[in-house]
Amino acid sequence: MSSMSGSPPTPDPYEPSPAALDNPPIAAPPHALPAAASQRARRSPFGTVARIIALLLLAWAVWWAFKGIQFDVSNFRHGVKAAADFIKEMFPRGTAGRKENWATLKEEWQPLVQTLQMDIVGTILALLIAFPLSFIAARTTSFFRPLSWGIKSVLNVGRAIPVLIYALIVVSAIGLGAPAGTVALAFGTFVMLTKLYAEALESIAPGPVEAVKASGGNAVQVFAFGMLPQVFPNFLSATLYAFEINIGASAILGIVGAGGIGFDLQNDIRLFNLTDAGVILFMLIVLVNAVDYLSFKIRQVFS
Repeated sequence: MSSMSGSPPTPDPYEPSPAALDNPPIAAPPHALPAAASQRARRSPFGTVARIIALLLLAWAVWWAFKGIQFDVSNFRHGVKAAADFIKEMFPRGTAGRKENWATLKEEWQPLVQTLQMDIVGTILALLIAFPLSFIAARTTSFFRPLSWGIKSVLNVGRAIPVLIYALIVVSAIGLGAPAGTVALAFGTFVMLTKLYAEALESIAPGPVEAVKASGGNAVQVFAFGMLPQVFPNFLSATLYAFEINIGASAILGIVGAGGIGFDLQNDIRLFNLTDAGVILFMLIVLVNAVDYLSFKIRQVFS
């Protein structure tokens, strides 16, 4: 019917058009390889030699470390059995043992709460100091580059000192108790968070920042709309990670009398009250897992 009306026939979709026959596709030249393949082709033999030397140095460093500590596999045969007996003593035996553990659980509840309180306050104090200082420590936001270098050098010194040493210093200065442990936790967390915050600021993309500046934004708007959306996930992850680490650290600080549940844990282990020590360890394990789950939920809310 369409041929009788004079309309042009419908072209066959499987038949190549005249334009395609006149201009056939040109095959890519052999030298037009992907970028990664071309880079591999241009690598010199010196790169392979350098990688081999690096692997040999790494293997030598591992051998040197094992030899330096006089590592002997035979020591583990005796150590594993002793450790298994040690852990076995932490579990209750019979109804009397379970009643004793329940009494220990109620007795250690308040020191555990104090440990959590030390963790919260120490992390918040560290956050309040580390947040503004990180802008001076970061190379991308510091108004004076030598000052940035100086702050990072001081932070490296601070991170080299264990938090237990800070606790000893603070305890000798202000006395025993939870305040000393909190100050020690805050300082140890502060040096870590400042470094992590500064590294997050140094990794921001300049595009959004320049866009806000080009639209006439002031310093607050540049931070709120150009920088904060980029660094906030890293800031949040670093803070929650520090909070989780401080749970274990605050328990250790009790050993030097800096408050928390660590003092009772150290006494129970030293006096071989292993069932009571097992209860304390169980409470710490539950607390750490609860904090980890809470951190996961917070990241989900703000992601």
